[in-house]
Amino acid sequence: MSEGSSIRRRLPAGIVDTAFSSLSTFVVGFTAVVRFDDVDRGAYALFFAAYLMGELVANEWVFTPSEVESISTPTAGRLSLLPRSLILGLGPCLVGSTASLIALGLVWSYTPAAVAVGLAATSAPLIVLSPMQNHIRRMLHIAARSSVAAVMSVVQFGVALGAVLMGTWVDLPLAWLPFGALVSANVASILIGVWIVRHPMRQPAPRRLEFRELSVRGLWFVINGAASAIAGFAVAVVISWLASPEDLGYAESARIVAQPILVFATGLTAVLGPRVMEAGLGRDGMLSRSANRVYSVMLFGAGGGYLILVGWDWDWSPVPDIVPSAYVLTGLVALTVVANVVVAAMFLQLHELAGAGRERLLAAIGWIASVPMVGGGLTAGFTGAYARSIGLALAGSMRYILQRRALRGVYRGSDVDQPKPALLGRWFKR
Repeated sequence: MSEGSSIRRRLPAGIVDTAFSSLSTFVVGFTAVVRFDDVDRGAYALFFAAYLMGELVANEWVFTPSEVESISTPTAGRLSLLPRSLILGLGPCLVGSTASLIALGLVWSYTPAAVAVGLAATSAPLIVLSPMQNHIRRMLHIAARSSVAAVMSVVQFGVALGAVLMGTWVDLPLAWLPFGALVSANVASILIGVWIVRHPMRQPAPRRLEFRELSVRGLWFVINGAASAIAGFAVAVVISWLASPEDLGYAESARIVAQPILVFATGLTAVLGPRVMEAGLGRDGMLSRSANRVYSVMLFGAGGGYLILVGWDWDWSPVPDIVPSAYVLTGLVALTVVANVVVAAMFLQLHELAGAGRERLLAAIGWIASVPMVGGGLTAGFTGAYARSIGLALAGSMRYILQRRALRGVYRGSDVDQPKPALLGRWFKR
């Protein structure tokens, strides 16, 4: 079977994988935004932002450099690296879980103690488990076992849905339900995935991953990812201060409705990401153009169709009846969908630059792009809930432009010739 045929065969599995993974998050997020009142919904949004920030540390410190390293090994032996990478990643996962304490301190003054404690107690273990589950699924895609990743996500969705229904039936306190359901879902998904690929995981590894080597490279991935995570968390805090917790809740509802665009893009990236990482590693411009062409056509086609379907409250869209809080402010969902398309446009670029060894350049670009994101958030005094999407669109646009410029230098094959924005300077050259 040709490589092109293999990619086409695995694309549906990649989309199924991320679709069901995101459906798990959607189920619990939907439960939160529908059942929490306006103030508690804002508290949930802050804890969710803290979860993303903590997960970032766990993912990027060890897991992402492990995945990049695995690209340089034969496909058949890539899963043998997984046991070691999971062990090395446990420490960063525990460090990331402390983000829940930051959120706890921020919501304590206006959220009932029972709600704040429940959200903190369940989000902390989720920050440990979710990066591990995500890493296993990404390694399965890298090892051309996308169907197993899809099975893991289907199991995750089933358990999350069952946990929500069971928790509702036994009248579990609502604050313990959203993140708690995801904790149980991640445990089940990890167990089934590891069991299915237990034999290739037990094979002798082609190389031994070392924490020192991974963490040095991973530090730059952390710095890169921390830019958007910290900026996103700051924007959530700013909206709750300059506008209101209710506005933050409306923005969270719109985020959930617009999330399928990022899900679809992540599904494409799960399969095409290893492809462009190989292109970056081998300076193969033709391979890069081919993968990016497929990605762009599918992303913008899906984005346009989804915008028409859910962007506004109209008769043919079922979503306004399901998540009415997302449509309280006219055009908020439409703006959020557009912002997500802009952000998703640069997903493949991240993998490509990582494969090319440009993690320090990625870190610099990430922090530069965080400035307009926070700037958008600071408009919350007069834009309210719209501020989050304004910031996302501005940051996504800047990242796309800067990363595309960096990639032109990669495929010219010379660091000397690589065009970088003047602000980055020679310090970021490899």
